[in-house]
Amino acid sequence: MNSVQTTQPSLRWPGFAYGAIAVVACAFAFVGLSTSSFWIDELFTLYVINHHGGLAEVFRRALTDVHPPLYYFFLYGWTQLFGISEWSVRLPSAICAVLAVALFAHGARRIASGSAVAFACAVATVSIFWFDQSQNARSYMFALALATGLLNTAMALHRRKQSRPGLFPGWHLTLLTALGLAASFTHAYLLLATGMVWLFLLLSTADLRLRVALLVTGLLILLPNLLYYYWLTHSTQLDLHNLWFKNSVGFFRNEIRHALTDLLTKYLLILLAALLLCSWLLRRWRGTNRAPLLPISDATRIEARWCVGLCLVVLVGVVVCGISVSILVAPSFSDRNLLSCVPFAWLLLAKVYDAAGPRRRSLGGAVAAVLVVLMLCSQLMLLQGRWLPRTEPWRASAAYVAQQPGCTGQIVPVVLPFNFSRATPRFRTLSEQNFFGYYLAGSEHLRAYTPEELAGPNALPEVTRLLDSRAESADRAGDCQLLTWGVHDLEKAKALQMAAELVQQPQFAQRSVVVQEFVKYNFRRWFWVSRPAGFVFLVEPRHDTDAHPARKAPHASNVLGDRIVVSAVPNASSATESSDDKIARLPPE
Repeated sequence: MNSVQTTQPSLRWPGFAYGAIAVVACAFAFVGLSTSSFWIDELFTLYVINHHGGLAEVFRRALTDVHPPLYYFFLYGWTQLFGISEWSVRLPSAICAVLAVALFAHGARRIASGSAVAFACAVATVSIFWFDQSQNARSYMFALALATGLLNTAMALHRRKQSRPGLFPGWHLTLLTALGLAASFTHAYLLLATGMVWLFLLLSTADLRLRVALLVTGLLILLPNLLYYYWLTHSTQLDLHNLWFKNSVGFFRNEIRHALTDLLTKYLLILLAALLLCSWLLRRWRGTNRAPLLPISDATRIEARWCVGLCLVVLVGVVVCGISVSILVAPSFSDRNLLSCVPFAWLLLAKVYDAAGPRRRSLGGAVAAVLVVLMLCSQLMLLQGRWLPRTEPWRASAAYVAQQPGCTGQIVPVVLPFNFSRATPRFRTLSEQNFFGYYLAGSEHLRAYTPEELAGPNALPEVTRLLDSRAESADRAGDCQLLTWGVHDLEKAKALQMAAELVQQPQFAQRSVVVQEFVKYNFRRWFWVSRPAGFVFLVEPRHDTDAHPARKAPHASNVLGDRIVVSAVPNASSATESSDDKIARLPPE
């Protein structure tokens, strides 16, 4: 007969507070789905699915990406029913985000206290990663729901095996295999996570039949993935070795740190560390183990240890294997990839709370409970962002470009997203038609160039002639004064450098270049702050008027950033200024 440990009464009210926080955050996953425009990764998703070529065409286009195709197949069918608007394309991510949390709570309740499970759910739903990806039309929340299913099914398989050792867990293994296959074809890092689950099951069972079955089912998952990735590497148009990923100790360390801070804020991490330290000191002082939050039988305690071991093996294994794949195959290690396996970390958080969470018969425990609740409540400041544009301002900047007089039907040079892929003819066309052209009608008039091709000593002659002609005609009413437009990969320093190189050209003598910024909002500690994420360049006439197109307010004022005038005029008093302008003056050559 199993022995049962005695309990120390736990604080119940924090569990209700944690649950309320999680419910509020989940409800807000469905608020403001169309507030932000699609960003470049979502626009690429639309390139893969926004056609009538069927699943065969989806698969062909998915081979140009680095992600497996299952989510694209799902989203293609979804959009055939519900359309391509921002809210409809992002709605599956919101549903999957809430589903992942609900599935986790259902599976974790057997090995962790209610308060601990509620705490883990609250931490999950107020994390930066969950907040961002729950309204991102990419595969991460779909992957999270599958990863939670993997975790729950692996725990259920182990539980059935322990309770009925002589019975082969065929149904559980079949479900686990189906989930592993689906997960591996949703995200590459879930293939690594699936491999770690299979490895842990192999090492933790003595049943020969189950071991053989695990080996067979593992091969059934691995072989199709190997075939797909071989096909992918021979089909993709991306230069897999020259993306934004890096292979360095510093890069790996930063990505792991970003993954941790996107799961736990720095302050919550410090608070949890303090709780663990205090719990350890109390045990040393009392010379005894701290009582658990619930009566725990020996069998339940053994199962909990097995589950903790599974989560540790999966999380550590994914990090080690991810770095290995990045070094040996192609750079691919990132915080978002790591967090596709985050439900395994949620379970560890629940067990940490059970080990060091607040107790009723302690003033210090009550204070700790209040601090944890307040810390999590402070993260609800994230929810303000549901009403703010948080992604790249493609829609607003496109509307601003469209309203420029004289530019209808004219060539519009755009800044190629130069870190997204190589400047191949295919990628230029993709950028023109599917990125810049998605929100701007007349994509046939867009021309994508790298920053070096637009300005500076290596500018293309055709571009130089076009921009020079617009500088010459800048004083004529009704002529197009748009120079270029950039969103993704173009930072403020690079934008000002481009403007500085333009004003050094002879045709821009005695003229200025206006750089109109468009902003997005990022969460910093407890506040949302704006940062420039899009730029429209115009030439300013010698005699500016209030009717100049650069003065027109865009349709959404909360995305309008600074208006910076870059000038090479030697005499500051001869330049046109306004109270809304920021002047960047350069010495003449």
